[in-house]
Amino acid sequence: MNLKPIRTKKIYEQIVEQIGILVADGKLKPGDRLPSERELVERFQVSRASIREAISALELMGLIEVRAGEGTYIRQVNIDAVIAPLAWMLFIEKDT
Repeated sequence: MNLKPIRTKKIYEQIVEQIGILVADGKLKPGDRLPSERELVERFQVSRASIREAISALELMGLIEVRAGEGTYIRQVNIDAVIAPLAWMLFIEKDT
């Protein structure tokens, strides 16, 4: 019997997934500003480090744009560009 260890997703991955779903569902649209880091900490009930890591991941995915002194905004992206990394992340988690 081939059983794999149970692993939980990292906190920042769960944040990335939730924001990605909001974008895919159209609840967050290009140009929308994300809440401040402090507000995200309160809403998600996580540490600032987790929020920062999620923001970095979302920026690398091309989903958001961080504008110094202005805030963090949803970028105009091809929805496939959002779904593909999320699907890949879910696939990797499934196999580990």
